[in-house]
Amino acid sequence: MKLLNKFILTGAILLYSYALHAQVKVYPNPDPDNKSGFNLQSAIFKVQIIQNGKAIESFVYSSKTNFEKPELLSDFNHWTTFECNGTVEVSITRLDGDISAAKVYPAKHNITPVVKKNELRFSITKPVKLFVDIAGMEEHPLFLFADEVEKNIPSKKDKNVIWFEAGKVHNVGLQYKVSNGKTVYIEGGAVVWGTFWCEDGSKPTIVKGKGVITTRSDERKPGPTNIPFTTVYGVNTDMVVDGITITDPVKFCILGRSKVETKNVKLFAWYHQTDGWGGGDDSFIDDSFIKVFDDNVKLYGNNQKATNLVIYQQHNGAPFQLSWGGQSGNNCVADNIDIVKCWVNKKGGPGNSGLLNLRKGSDKFIGNITIKNVRADQGLYQLLGIGNDKTGEVKNLILENIFINGHQSQLSYVENSNTAKTSGISLKNVKIGIQCFSINDLSLKGIESSLIKIECQ
Repeated sequence: MKLLNKFILTGAILLYSYALHAQVKVYPNPDPDNKSGFNLQSAIFKVQIIQNGKAIESFVYSSKTNFEKPELLSDFNHWTTFECNGTVEVSITRLDGDISAAKVYPAKHNITPVVKKNELRFSITKPVKLFVDIAGMEEHPLFLFADEVEKNIPSKKDKNVIWFEAGKVHNVGLQYKVSNGKTVYIEGGAVVWGTFWCEDGSKPTIVKGKGVITTRSDERKPGPTNIPFTTVYGVNTDMVVDGITITDPVKFCILGRSKVETKNVKLFAWYHQTDGWGGGDDSFIDDSFIKVFDDNVKLYGNNQKATNLVIYQQHNGAPFQLSWGGQSGNNCVADNIDIVKCWVNKKGGPGNSGLLNLRKGSDKFIGNITIKNVRADQGLYQLLGIGNDKTGEVKNLILENIFINGHQSQLSYVENSNTAKTSGISLKNVKIGIQCFSINDLSLKGIESSLIKIECQ
């Protein structure tokens, strides 16, 4: 009897363990009758998640560009988000034709899809953020976000929680004020139209959940005076932003002047001057996806970190920007970055699209910046774009373990004005294809080549 009970107990533990490690959660259509007029559901793709022989459809969002020059970027974004534990198989069906071939990025995951007629399949074993690059579908990129099963969900009854429930489109308007210390929770399967202004105070303000924030169909708001129209914005308050998707912003996606702790966000933008992320001193962004139409990450503060990012670089903006006329970043690190696409076709010379870029300089010190462990799966526009045209010193820029599959489409550049000083640029183990990056891959003006240190194995 004791042996039998032991077997029963062991079996129960195994079943419980299996239940913990085998789980899929998908979200409902926020607007099945299209009452919002946003046409949220993709007409091109259907996605199913398969585990233990059971297939569950994961809602696929779609967003059409509202930029005045659509030739500079893809016509649509399509994406789906779901939660899972354990191994799952992903089935993607193209609804308007067959699939001739496809690749899945980041390439480091070594995912080879199996294609049959209008369907492709592949398996994943852990949370990932993927770009499914289907031949002939460049204007319709598909993104798949497999998240961990959500934990620490706030209570809907908590008076300090502003809750947006699934299966609805909620309209809060532009610059919705969030009292200091409150938590905005957006369920997966909820869409919120509007922007959030986190009011000043000593407590962190939290915006989290697996839902979507959009300002689709509203005009862009360019220029610095419109920065407060950023989708999630705060000045004298720390912010925590976790899990959400932002699409079609009228200004930046996420911007704070104090500490901004950001994890597992998905950022899409069409308009010129719609940057991805920026924060104050000690801010970080981790485990996130970015496809915006200006700078992806602004390293404008002290002790900032950008880690474990997947970037689809569009025509305008840099993956990492150091200044735009006056900022001062110091002691910042970007690590483990995958650039899955580089859609930049500008002519060479000074610009704002280098992997590490400094445009319009600063009168303040900028330095001790490290960009490391970067993989550009489909080429890179420029490795460096440093234009130091003011009086501030730029010192100790380190790029290490950078691998560009393909080519650098334009020469990198480092330019110094007569009043500027730049030193300590170090390139360690940077490769274009199988070739080491060399001084011949750089255009220099106002700076001696001896000040650029290049090491490669």
